[in-house]
Amino acid sequence: MLYAAVDLGGSSGRVTVGQLSGEKIVLTEVHRFKHEPVQNSDGLFWDWQFIIEQVKAGLLAATKLGEVVSVGVDSWAVDYGLIDKAGDVIGQPHCYRDGRTDGVMAKLKQDLGVDYIYGKTGIQFIFFNTMYQLFVEKNTAAYQKADKFLMVPDLINYLLCGSVSTEITNASTTQLLNVHTRDWDWELIEKLGIKKELFPKINKPGQQMGVVTGHGKLDGIKVISVGSHDTASAVAGTPLPVAGTAAYISSGTWSLVGLELKQPVTGKKAMDFNITNEMGVDDRIRFIKNVAGMWLIEESLDYWAAKGEKYTAAELAKAAESLPK
Repeated sequence: MLYAAVDLGGSSGRVTVGQLSGEKIVLTEVHRFKHEPVQNSDGLFWDWQFIIEQVKAGLLAATKLGEVVSVGVDSWAVDYGLIDKAGDVIGQPHCYRDGRTDGVMAKLKQDLGVDYIYGKTGIQFIFFNTMYQLFVEKNTAAYQKADKFLMVPDLINYLLCGSVSTEITNASTTQLLNVHTRDWDWELIEKLGIKKELFPKINKPGQQMGVVTGHGKLDGIKVISVGSHDTASAVAGTPLPVAGTAAYISSGTWSLVGLELKQPVTGKKAMDFNITNEMGVDDRIRFIKNVAGMWLIEESLDYWAAKGEKYTAAELAKAAESLPK
């Protein structure tokens, strides 16, 4: 039996299958692809149809290796899609790098207070957080038509099996989840003027969301909720001591440096350092700091390629080893 995993980063995606072989887990990557956001007159958007096509292509490749029992999906944080009352996806999800939230974070920090926001959510202040995206979304036609918003991995689950639910690890990155109650912070949402009916119920990793339906050869595969923020799944797969005495670095488009804790830390010192308290698997807290990641390498490779100089990340790493220490 095979178990499929869809892992989407901010510049690439992959589909991997895992199977048990004795006491070992054997992983096989069956599909990998790069993707880029698309700029148009309305802003910067993810190439959503392309991403969906690549996810399905990867899952179809997985089925050629044997029976795929289940699939779990994780992705980058903060971005979302909207669905209307008829269940249709409204347009393409905005990319967090879009400039539509410029100045919004400073305004809301002043209006609501940094202590108030951080004390409730424990989430770092970054200008593209979902909170600021939904705040500016209020003036759009898409918002007026929307019945629910779904984070990127939840939106893929919805397209696969029809589930309308938000997994908690990615929900926490919205800056709209109360880190103490582990539920949407309805008071904060009301102060922001965001309509409460947009918010779906919250689920936790391990829940079965449904089975794939309407996708031909993929039909019947169980859709399982996982740590849908990619870092949550990465940390869950790391053998950290239960006591929370070990640090980790998870490097993707961003690099995340931090600890895994049992309880959030939302005091002034943590706030001043802008450290985030994101939910992890098994109700743990990912106490982390965002720093520059592999996106710098990806952008550099693209820049050189445009000038006719083609390198791989492995070649750059090898060249770096030869530099003076």
